[in-house]
Amino acid sequence: MSTASLPAQDERTLFGHPRGLFLLFLVEMWERFSYYGMRGLLVLYLTTPLSGMVELPEGRLPGFNPGRGWSDGDGSTLYGWYTGLAYLLPLFGGVIADKLIGTHRSMVVGGILIAVGHIVLGVAGFPGLDTSSLGLAVFMGGLSLIVIGTGHFKPSVSVMVGQLYPEHDPRRDGAFSIFYMGINVGAFICAFTCGTLGERVGWHWGFGSAAAGMIAGLLVYLWGRPTYLSKVGLARDEALASARAPLFLVGGTVASLVFAVAYYLGALKFIGGIMTPTVTMTGGVIVLGLAIWFVLSQPKEERGPVTSIFLFMLFNAVFWIAFEQAGSSVNLFTDRYTDRNIAGFVVPTTWFQSVNSAFVIALSPVFGGLWTFLAKRHMNPSQPAKIGIALLLVGAGYILMTIAGGVTLAHGAKASMMFVLGMYFVHTLGELFISPTGLSYVSKVAPKKFMSLLMGIWFISSFIANLGGGIVASKVDAIEKGTIKLPWHFGGQADFFFLFVVSSVGVGVLVLIATPWMKPLSAGRDD
Repeated sequence: MSTASLPAQDERTLFGHPRGLFLLFLVEMWERFSYYGMRGLLVLYLTTPLSGMVELPEGRLPGFNPGRGWSDGDGSTLYGWYTGLAYLLPLFGGVIADKLIGTHRSMVVGGILIAVGHIVLGVAGFPGLDTSSLGLAVFMGGLSLIVIGTGHFKPSVSVMVGQLYPEHDPRRDGAFSIFYMGINVGAFICAFTCGTLGERVGWHWGFGSAAAGMIAGLLVYLWGRPTYLSKVGLARDEALASARAPLFLVGGTVASLVFAVAYYLGALKFIGGIMTPTVTMTGGVIVLGLAIWFVLSQPKEERGPVTSIFLFMLFNAVFWIAFEQAGSSVNLFTDRYTDRNIAGFVVPTTWFQSVNSAFVIALSPVFGGLWTFLAKRHMNPSQPAKIGIALLLVGAGYILMTIAGGVTLAHGAKASMMFVLGMYFVHTLGELFISPTGLSYVSKVAPKKFMSLLMGIWFISSFIANLGGGIVASKVDAIEKGTIKLPWHFGGQADFFFLFVVSSVGVGVLVLIATPWMKPLSAGRDD
């Protein structure tokens, strides 16, 4: 398709930004509605007993809505793998978008796979499947569809936001903050629909209802794209991309079916058996070697910016390992050890997953305006400084959780929900320093021909964080019982939460000290 044959794109602005930004805002909002809708339910569903014949947390009736009866450790580990892979596969999705089908078609393919995956999760709750091993295999197939779809979707929509602006446009940071607010609108409303249905009606009603969000996002995008984004997200060869795109739909479906069958036959247990520390460290060394090779393969002027992306990716992972406890260890602590009773009404556990998003929605316009204001006056903090501040804040939030963990041990009572709410507020401040600005940073400094690839690589830090966070969360019981010894001893889950105070604050201080040496790596593209 030639550029001349494209429909005219609406160049008008809204609040100083291209209107296409707000279309992408809506698409991302509905995709995140589906993702966070099931994310908040996953660990609760897996760890709820099959029979329901044991005492359940307040607000969850015995025998009502049985789960899968997994241990907390196993549930948190699967949660880590699921959320981690949802951020790893964008690396491959970025390559596919760059080289083969363009960001527009990659995003559509991803959205379709995600919607079908949620429908499959709902089907896994049909009578006869809801408590059987076959039903669990169907459930795993649905999870894999969502993961593969997210791999296509996630890097594409972020790159398209960056493509709306010329280089060195001071509106970029503000645009990504607005876009990031769309993520959190979806994450906010999902708990009151998917979460309530899942906890109070049936887990699979919650999982299946998340499909509605992704379908809504696709319909909105296909309706508005010819007007607002007709020149954005095109492939190098549009005719060839149109023929290739359906192949990725078929491929994703087949891969998910193979995964489900392998799980049902028990073949995946082999993978868990070989994931030893030695194998993990070897994999880390290989990845480091590949990163060094990629940097050295770049032209000299690109090596500094690419190095900065890899370096900041590691610090980003430290932040998110702590932050992403929200869906696993913090989620279970809220469910079991937090007083959620307000005047006789027991707040559903999943509703707390929306607290962070509510704070982001309230604060994103403030931060978006702040970055634009500072950029125009050449006062915008450098990316490493923002990362360092974010790490200090996420560590500070866990001081509150350390206190909450101590309260439950010392007094034998449930902790006030104000500790959990306070943690989410402080973590939100840190999130707004690191997440939307990180996406914007990659879009500004990455070499153009590797833009989608490096956006995908950026998400590897989230893979490391989610997988690592899930594995760390699986150790809560061992730390609480003293099987795993830490240098401090407060007792109970306070020891576990204090681990994130030490790690996050320690790395944050190091980053701030090293900021003057890291800032020049961007070669001025972040100014």
